[in-house]
Amino acid sequence: MTGLATIFVGLAASGAAAQERRAEPQDAQIKDQPAEPAAGQTETGTPIAEEGGEDIVVTGLRESLRRATDIKRSAPNIVDSIVADDIGKLPDQNIAEAIQRIPGVTISRDNGEGQFITVRGLGPAFSTALYNGRVLATENQGREFSFDILPAELINRVDISKTPTAAQFEGGIASTVDMYTARPFDFGETRATLSAQGNYDKLRGKISPQVSGLFSTTFADDTFGVLAAFSYIDRQIEGRRIFTDGWEANQNLNLDRTGPAEFTGVSLPTYTEYGVNSTTRERLSGLATLQWKATDTLQLTVDGLYSKLDVNDDNKVFFVYGGPGDITAATVNGNNSVTSFTGIASGPFITNQVRPRLAETYQVGGNLEWKPGNGFSGFVDVSWSKASDDTGGNQAWFESNLSAVGYSPRTAQFSLSPNNLPVYSNLGNFLDTTNARLGYITYEGVSVSDEVFQVNTQAKYESTDGLLRGISVGLNFSDREKGRESTKTPDALQNAFNGVRVPQNLFGAIAEPGSFFGTNMFPGGFPAYSAGDIAAFLLTDAAINQTTNPTAVRAALAANGGTLNVIPVPGNSGTAREKTYSAFAQASFGGEFGTRNWSGNIGLRYTRTDVTSTGFGQEIISIVTPPTGGDPVVNLSPAQPLRETGEYDEWLPSANFKIDVVDDVIFQAAAARTLTRATLSDLLLIRNINARERERQITDGNPGLLPLIGWNYDVALTWYIDRSSYISIAGFQKDLKNLTESVTSTIQILGFDFRRTRPENIGDDRIRGVEIGGQYTFTGLPAPFDGFGVQGNASFVGEEGNTYNIVGFYEKGPLQMRLAYNYREAYELTERGNRGQPVNVAAYGIADASINYAVTPNVTVFAQGLNIFNEKTYNYSIYPERVITYETYGPRYALGVRLTF
Repeated sequence: MTGLATIFVGLAASGAAAQERRAEPQDAQIKDQPAEPAAGQTETGTPIAEEGGEDIVVTGLRESLRRATDIKRSAPNIVDSIVADDIGKLPDQNIAEAIQRIPGVTISRDNGEGQFITVRGLGPAFSTALYNGRVLATENQGREFSFDILPAELINRVDISKTPTAAQFEGGIASTVDMYTARPFDFGETRATLSAQGNYDKLRGKISPQVSGLFSTTFADDTFGVLAAFSYIDRQIEGRRIFTDGWEANQNLNLDRTGPAEFTGVSLPTYTEYGVNSTTRERLSGLATLQWKATDTLQLTVDGLYSKLDVNDDNKVFFVYGGPGDITAATVNGNNSVTSFTGIASGPFITNQVRPRLAETYQVGGNLEWKPGNGFSGFVDVSWSKASDDTGGNQAWFESNLSAVGYSPRTAQFSLSPNNLPVYSNLGNFLDTTNARLGYITYEGVSVSDEVFQVNTQAKYESTDGLLRGISVGLNFSDREKGRESTKTPDALQNAFNGVRVPQNLFGAIAEPGSFFGTNMFPGGFPAYSAGDIAAFLLTDAAINQTTNPTAVRAALAANGGTLNVIPVPGNSGTAREKTYSAFAQASFGGEFGTRNWSGNIGLRYTRTDVTSTGFGQEIISIVTPPTGGDPVVNLSPAQPLRETGEYDEWLPSANFKIDVVDDVIFQAAAARTLTRATLSDLLLIRNINARERERQITDGNPGLLPLIGWNYDVALTWYIDRSSYISIAGFQKDLKNLTESVTSTIQILGFDFRRTRPENIGDDRIRGVEIGGQYTFTGLPAPFDGFGVQGNASFVGEEGNTYNIVGFYEKGPLQMRLAYNYREAYELTERGNRGQPVNVAAYGIADASINYAVTPNVTVFAQGLNIFNEKTYNYSIYPERVITYETYGPRYALGVRLTF
């Protein structure tokens, strides 16, 4: 559920506890389970009395800020938290967008919606995502978790641990993100909430529904509790994108085909597409929790999660391609970037590019907690989680050449627009489709499955006296299997229909991209059709009889069941199974240093990992160009099963410390050895082969990859100006070993040069950074101005991309308003990306605004605007003119109502 107050709670993460609360010795107590309510307040955030004898009701935003900072203050390590100010009231539509205001956290988006997080310059695979303390399976090919799988309405609290304790799961060198749901015993009474809103995406011009609800109750003298919640959204959105797939570097241009080349070592685009993507994002999520307090000392919690996200892209694409050998005139700038040229290979082309994402996630778990008293406690937690993305065979590429009668690709021209975007002209009358002929067609895709079984146990003893304040020991076991199955239409059919005329009745509505970022290439739009309609036509005699060998085409179709359906690609499929065994011991301490309270912990974690990778080996027998033209066909040997195993173990020490330096100034320090295991997709025994002339590339997996090891060092200093205002500064250093990067080399197969890319452990690195945060509420101003406040932070990590957040807000009585801006400087995403060249991300700033008004204590109306200034995402290679991706999904707005009972 969106709303002003709830968006603010994410910013509380960079704050800390109120001025009056100093570091206490009991902070040393081990808190590995969800934090208990802060002193003086209930789980539901009922009114509490502040100091000074005057009863002041603290609810909503102020209560959520206080609870979040209390968690931070009582945590044994450096933690930032987000707490909902009411059930189902975390900000935005998913967790990534809710936590992006935390210092050091940035997000990347899919279809304009937050999906992955980057913490302190380390990408999504370096943060461990937990759901109620358990690893949640992910539909991605690696370990990275898609936060858009979970709606924010189902999450009641998020903790981000930037320094580990021995009791935490290993795996997150950057952070551990733990998402907690509400439990029926949290409330101790019957509670319900229902919200509904309409979302308007400006580019699509449609209103989409979103609804969520939660019900919780307890009975039998509060010894049983039941909670159920759901969320549903069906967004209708549209994106526009320019994509070049990178620039070819170190090319020579011999314009007149005689003598030496006029230009050497230049870079140029050999492929450029312009897409209008009408997309639906439908997500249905639900959870249920049962709690039973069997005795005063024994409590059982059983919970389940289900989430299904269907993203159905329908991308209408106009594209052009050609290489150095097609160019007859060119200009080159001082960066050796080709800024204009004449001549392309063929086309222009159109295609219907279908790229769905069909993700489904389950988790079921049980937790038995025992608290016999006298400081002793323990728990056993068992869970199973499964995720999948069933896109195999559901992706499509059906292309046609629009070359009009009398048009010659030799006269086509390329240039750069004033904002460095690629522009093509002299492409003929491409709205005339009478000469449109089919080219390469295929269904394809990779289906991914991930299954995780876990058992976690812990026993601990806590004391409030003496130097030793706690001892904790535990065992963890995990059995995880990640699989991928690659599929595609048989090679014999992918180019079989080259040159077949496209019936005019199959062309649908014109794709209307408008000015397309100012390129003005399509004043009348461009032709478009549906891949499904083309596929149905290709199975008819009218299409087959136009092919160069109808008999062979009919035989190929018959061998494939009379369809264009996909078949497995064994060499690009496989599984990786990973079993981990871990144990830890941790001791916590506390006391006073003179008049200053201090606390800390020291621990040691041992982990062993067994890896088994399976796949299929296939050798390239021949590479044949079809007589009708088109992409080469790669003929492979029969698949032979492969299996490789490996194992490693690591000792991971950690220590955390905090002390009151002077009144209202808290110092924290931490050191730990951490690891992030190699991403599961890199461990697969797979080989992906691309034999296209301009792209020839082979991508391999590497089951022998070692985990990334890091020594992490952190310090933080915070001055609490008053109860809700502070200034903080933190520094960190991560010394990394066994970095994994894709290494590209050139190999020759059957006389053809291929770029071979394989993940390798390439060496060491060091990341250093500084985070500065602050928050100030103007409570000293006369009413109504005492409702104003400001929050902000900045994270400096050098080449990884510095980030800035600034928020202005107002909260007074029933009214809450907020305006927020997030900015990330340009940074390098990878050294070896598209076409083997670096990929850089341009600076990006996004503004959001929201307003809430409580009509009654039980009814709130709200409005929200996201990306209100229509910021675009922009990737390039080294120099800004070498555009890779330029994309937007436009602003989106929401209007809704929330009911609580």
